[in-house]
Amino acid sequence: MTALSSVLIVDDEPAVRDLMARWVSALGLRSHTAANADEALATMRRRHYDLAVIDVMMPGRDGIWLAAELQREHPQTAVVLASAYSALLGDDAQRPVADFLIKPFQRDRFVLAVDRGRQWRKQTIEEMHWHAMLSLELRDRAAAVSATIDERALHGEDEAAALHALARSRIAETAAHGERVARYAESVACQMGIYEDLDLLAIAAQFHDIGKIAIPDALVTKPSPLTQGEIAIMRRHVDIGAEILETTATLAGAAPLVLASHEWLNGGGYPRQLAGDAIPIASRIIAVADAYDAMTQDRAYRTCFNSADAVAELLRCTPGQFDPKVVAAFLAVLGQH
Repeated sequence: MTALSSVLIVDDEPAVRDLMARWVSALGLRSHTAANADEALATMRRRHYDLAVIDVMMPGRDGIWLAAELQREHPQTAVVLASAYSALLGDDAQRPVADFLIKPFQRDRFVLAVDRGRQWRKQTIEEMHWHAMLSLELRDRAAAVSATIDERALHGEDEAAALHALARSRIAETAAHGERVARYAESVACQMGIYEDLDLLAIAAQFHDIGKIAIPDALVTKPSPLTQGEIAIMRRHVDIGAEILETTATLAGAAPLVLASHEWLNGGGYPRQLAGDAIPIASRIIAVADAYDAMTQDRAYRTCFNSADAVAELLRCTPGQFDPKVVAAFLAVLGQH
């Protein structure tokens, strides 16, 4: 149900609350008022409201705080922010807000804000349903991949070979990328004097993006930019890839390395926001090799970097994203070739 039927009005001025409540009732909608952010949040926890019109400047917690809390706890509730200070609203233009009202405003402008809240809520609910469908498809496709590998293994096929063949048939570019990243990663590890578990590193590097095999085609082939929700689903390829490896008998040891291969040294990566030494050294090696190879290959949405520009970008992102020791070893390997 995407219709908008209820409005919560949050303002510390009783006269303003009462006026907006009358306007809401005249639109045939149910209204409720609150004098501050805490009262509003308590009200929302007792009963849902489809739209919240929130004054920014209030005693105690302000409207910006309340808007963020509603987005976290009630993501289907549309928010309209109101303030006499337009600069306050402009600073938060990137927030998931349906509209901004500059005080004082007339009834017609308020009605327009309510209509924009209705449109925002409708679009948000449609996107949430779409994302739920994509998530289900992602899970189904991942399960199908694991089942296929299990079946081939039962017939005596090597699991790594079976998974690689499946990847080459479905995501050929990603499979080729994995092969190159594996070669880079092994060379960098040797350059760093790391010779233990090289086979495990090679497997993790080769299959660090294997989760993309389960990404729905609607995202892979989408001609327009992905939404934030779609980007979040795309990023789940890391978890899915690790899960696919975990279901195997011979590749499961590489799963933790794959799961950490998109983390950043400063904790800004995903999916677990690991930082520093909490990220396995093998995963830090894969991250550098992955980034360089991705930059130096053509993509549908951009042309490739030349090697010098890719190296400059690696250095720019060090030490925030990449381990300086790994980058130094990677540059030494490049210099040898």
